[in-house]
Amino acid sequence: MQKKLIVLALAGLVSGSALAQSNVTIFGIVDVAVESGKYSDAAGNLTRMISGGNNTNRIGFRGTEDLGNGMAANFLLEAQPSPDNGTAAVGTQFWNRNAIVGLSSKSWGSVNLGRQLTPWFNATAANDVFYVAGVGSSYSLFAGDTRMNNSIRWDSVNMNGFTAAVMYGMGQDGDATGVEGTTAATKKLGRDVSLKFSYANGPMSANYGYDSQTISTGPDVDLKRNQLNGAYDFGMVKIGLGWGTNKATGSLDNSVWTMTAVMPVGTDSIKAGYTKLKDKFAGVTNKNSKLFAIGYEHPLSKRTNLYATYAKMDNDAAASKTMLGAVGVAAGYDPTAWQFGMRHSF
Repeated sequence: MQKKLIVLALAGLVSGSALAQSNVTIFGIVDVAVESGKYSDAAGNLTRMISGGNNTNRIGFRGTEDLGNGMAANFLLEAQPSPDNGTAAVGTQFWNRNAIVGLSSKSWGSVNLGRQLTPWFNATAANDVFYVAGVGSSYSLFAGDTRMNNSIRWDSVNMNGFTAAVMYGMGQDGDATGVEGTTAATKKLGRDVSLKFSYANGPMSANYGYDSQTISTGPDVDLKRNQLNGAYDFGMVKIGLGWGTNKATGSLDNSVWTMTAVMPVGTDSIKAGYTKLKDKFAGVTNKNSKLFAIGYEHPLSKRTNLYATYAKMDNDAAASKTMLGAVGVAAGYDPTAWQFGMRHSF
């Protein structure tokens, strides 16, 4: 009996020591909402339960190892579950959000390899008070890659509020095209160059993002995106403005303007956003769209929020834009939707 106790005690000490040396964090967000929307006159209102009305669901593992002299190794593996129905990650990618390994330094920043956010998206998301989730998000009127497979990304250290990031996506699977670039004609498919420059200090912030991805060959056609936005916190209200362009020879040419406001009400907050897309592609008419959204957030604790969002899309006669994650609509239809939900982070 005593021998068993000694063995168990030693096992506890060993496992405790291993845990103490480990620097791995499990984190995530669980967000579910009830949505009621009108996406056609014939069907009337559609009421359903959805995932991610306020923030994208996720579960991840993050870890670092101190290598000395201000250097560290790090990794991040992150998947996206759907708690409304219990399904796994979207599509065939299990780690569909981020899957990276890299090095960081207190002097030159960090370099990461794998599937990760594009700097252009970081710059764009900074201007979205609806966190690129739910029907209120302005991202429904933007075109762009949120993440890039097979990429290498460098992020600078913070220099008095200024930061920069540069990414190169190697293509390989073509990403947006789904074509393996193994021939001389297709080897550039999916290759991506993305960057951002940001400033955040006190009440003011500003971001510029750029992205260029090869989407077809012979000759090569690049989808190019620009994003410029800024915000100022006046205390009683935080105002944001943004502008972006999306262009590809022969297929796309539009610009998007955004205006946002966040007003604190005690510990709660009221959010509003207005986004306008202007389609400037040659020969195209009546394809502009406008999105108006307003939301309310009530924190129950530091990690748990209740929220409500209302959004309305105004489409021209030939436009068929719908809210992010919402049901598609016919050209010229103006969908509306409410979402009521709860978000918990851990």
